[in-house]
Amino acid sequence: MTNWIRFRLAVCSTALCAALAPVPGRAEDAAARALVQKVRDTAPKTPFAAKAKLTSDRGFVRELDLKHKHLNDVEASLMEVTAPMDLKDTRFLLLDRETGQDEQYIYSPAARRAVRVGTQTRKQDFLGTEFAVGDLVQPEVDDATYRFVGEEDVGGRKCTLVEATPKDTEDAMYSKTIAAIDPTDLLVMRTQLFDDKGALYKVWTMVKAEKIDGVWTPVLQRMEDVQGKHWSEIELSEVKYNADVPDDTFSRQNLTK
Repeated sequence: MTNWIRFRLAVCSTALCAALAPVPGRAEDAAARALVQKVRDTAPKTPFAAKAKLTSDRGFVRELDLKHKHLNDVEASLMEVTAPMDLKDTRFLLLDRETGQDEQYIYSPAARRAVRVGTQTRKQDFLGTEFAVGDLVQPEVDDATYRFVGEEDVGGRKCTLVEATPKDTEDAMYSKTIAAIDPTDLLVMRTQLFDDKGALYKVWTMVKAEKIDGVWTPVLQRMEDVQGKHWSEIELSEVKYNADVPDDTFSRQNLTK
């Protein structure tokens, strides 16, 4: 769980685990879920366009065009690689449904065909970065259970920590996540992601957020693989809300044009 776009975590020491001891009580669990839902509800419904640059500590750079639109009950996103040349025209179509099964497709210009993303593909890296393909899709609120596990200052903001545990552990990408949420601006400042053994695996961080056209926008975000000791960042530029984005931008036909 991150903000409205997720381009959506060293094991805890004894002292840290004690500091993050869960707040007991069913009412607190309901409040934690309500906070997560409130964050989800802040997602803008206006069409959106931007450019993105992916960088890594390994030195590579990927550039993409992003388009996003709310279509009925679907949050539709199209990402197209514009550089480097060996990846140019690779496209990702993400259909995040309010109800029903989400869909993700990848178009490879070399193969000249689009492939629907399966469970195992979602766990693979996105364009060689520390972001996984599945990290780009926001999970449904009802797919997890929630509880408060403390408070912490993150990025200069006093955040509430919410632990989310997936109900379906078989296909889950992570055994649990802990999100640091600023309850005032409803910003997720950091998300810790844990592997299937319960060890801290990756950390997503909101490095820089800006208010653009009244919308808090993650202009710079980082994903760190704390086990592999590498990181990648996504930087947004030329952000436009209320952009002119035709509905057929998100069709299968446009994906394979």
